[in-house]
Amino acid sequence: MVKIRYVRTYPLTADRPGLSIDRPDHYLPYWRELSTAGIRGKYYMLLVEVGSDDGLVGWGESLVREVPTAHAEIVEKLLAPIIVGQDPLAIEELWQRMFASLKTRGHFGGYFIEALSGVDIALWDLAGKVLGLPVHRLLRGPTMDKVKAYASSVYWHYMDRLSPESVAKEVLKLTELGFDQVKIKIGMEKLVRGGPKVGDILKAVRDLVGFNVDVMVDANSAYSVNEAIRVGRVLERYEVLWFEEPLPPNNVEGYAELRRKLDVMIAGGESLFTKYQFLEYVRRRALDVLQPDIARVGGITEFMKVATIAEAEGLLLAPHVGLSGPGCRAATIQASAAVPREVFLSYEFMYKGDNALARDLPRKPVEVFSNGYVDVCKEVGICFEPNRELIQKFLVR
Repeated sequence: MVKIRYVRTYPLTADRPGLSIDRPDHYLPYWRELSTAGIRGKYYMLLVEVGSDDGLVGWGESLVREVPTAHAEIVEKLLAPIIVGQDPLAIEELWQRMFASLKTRGHFGGYFIEALSGVDIALWDLAGKVLGLPVHRLLRGPTMDKVKAYASSVYWHYMDRLSPESVAKEVLKLTELGFDQVKIKIGMEKLVRGGPKVGDILKAVRDLVGFNVDVMVDANSAYSVNEAIRVGRVLERYEVLWFEEPLPPNNVEGYAELRRKLDVMIAGGESLFTKYQFLEYVRRRALDVLQPDIARVGGITEFMKVATIAEAEGLLLAPHVGLSGPGCRAATIQASAAVPREVFLSYEFMYKGDNALARDLPRKPVEVFSNGYVDVCKEVGICFEPNRELIQKFLVR
């Protein structure tokens, strides 16, 4: 029987172009101070390698926004000893063992679960290679050969000139590339005095591209409940598909209030960990669209359980990818292709290729987009193999 021989980690970083104190990417109350301190100025990820005693290797990614060496320590010092020497196909059992290591000690989210996520993804990749199958086949798929994808996200700091017209022109360019779903960042009016209002932006977009394009907005927790209600009334007028993260994730009751009062779908979940936190939102009827990030929620194992919750509750799933690297993206495509069609809504395709980790690290692209869809790779595992030379280039020293 195949056994796990080793676990290795590679904390990686790359420059993030375009951001400055004067051009933040979204609303954050302490943006200026954090930017001055060097926070949020780079791309990060933790690459996890799990090797078996027959020479096969699985790759995974832990979502990292800052301090990737912290995730590496958790994997190497805590999680690796739990799984080394074990059967790599016993993924559920290994997940439970890893989670049990700290679940009664107050650690059921944060860096611990992000670290666990990378190990879990690597185990699924390894299992696919052991069995000679793509991961979507291991998950009883495919339910589809290509997954619907939307363009994410129109950031204001990408604009040459901050205006509703510049945002509308960017959306038009995306429709010409084949996207019929586009997401726009909002909430910046709280940082930029005299900047364009949400209503002005949406009016410009609808005037230019019409109503045949799905428009979503993402506030990244910018608003209070009352502010979100006022903004939501505007979103209703312009037939916005979903209102993403209108509030901070700790305000579950606020999300439930918005869902009751607004005629626009409320989306969220990129900041949530494991099925347990998603279940709390679902029980309080706080979301229409669940957005688990596979490299944060607990890996492929937990992602599929969140999908089952969505199916049982009649909710939609739109997985978060955001600023993550290629391991997250490849695993998300594989898992998405095993989600029931009536549950899966759309895959987040980051159309700006300025993340060198996502763009350059894979030996071949993990995302192939055409006419509103991303292809589902049918090779073994999660269909991601890194260039080992570039691992050394991006490695945090």
